[in-house]
Amino acid sequence: MDPRTFLPGPALAVASPPAIGDAAPQLPVSPVPRQPAIVAFLRHTGCPFAEVTLRALRDRAAGSAVQWLAVSHAPADATQRWLDGIGGAGGVQVVSDPSRVSYAAWGLGRTSVGHFLGRRSLGAAASLARTGIRNSHPTGTRWQSAGTFALDVAAVVRWRHLPGHAGELPDLGAAVAAIS
Repeated sequence: MDPRTFLPGPALAVASPPAIGDAAPQLPVSPVPRQPAIVAFLRHTGCPFAEVTLRALRDRAAGSAVQWLAVSHAPADATQRWLDGIGGAGGVQVVSDPSRVSYAAWGLGRTSVGHFLGRRSLGAAASLARTGIRNSHPTGTRWQSAGTFALDVAAVVRWRHLPGHAGELPDLGAAVAAIS
């Protein structure tokens, strides 16, 4: 385990998260999606909650008309090693943003220690551990907030999930329903 993941990353100027009906901030991909999209900003690679989120994205992406995008703040090589370790990304496009600039643009900043080490997060981590999903070779910072957004074809935010703690996972069914 890399103990540096317990250090907060450099502070960034963080925008307010886009509200429902707002135009989506810049995405760290090219070309920009021209179809409805689900965008998930992940916690650090190796995080059990990031793994569960990516697996859920991958399962939903199969045969979907929605574009699925996951953003990691680990370097590209560490992100790819992590993806290989959890069975790949399937139909999810995964991009790496080690600067965390796109996280900040989407209103996702550093969290508190209680966000990832609080009772609710630790309880959720213990539940996942019983299913075999555990912290594994973390890269990034545990302090980074996650967030998931549903965008319509015009790149307008139609749904969002800003977790109250690290173990609070997005309802991807609700996300898809918001743009269907």
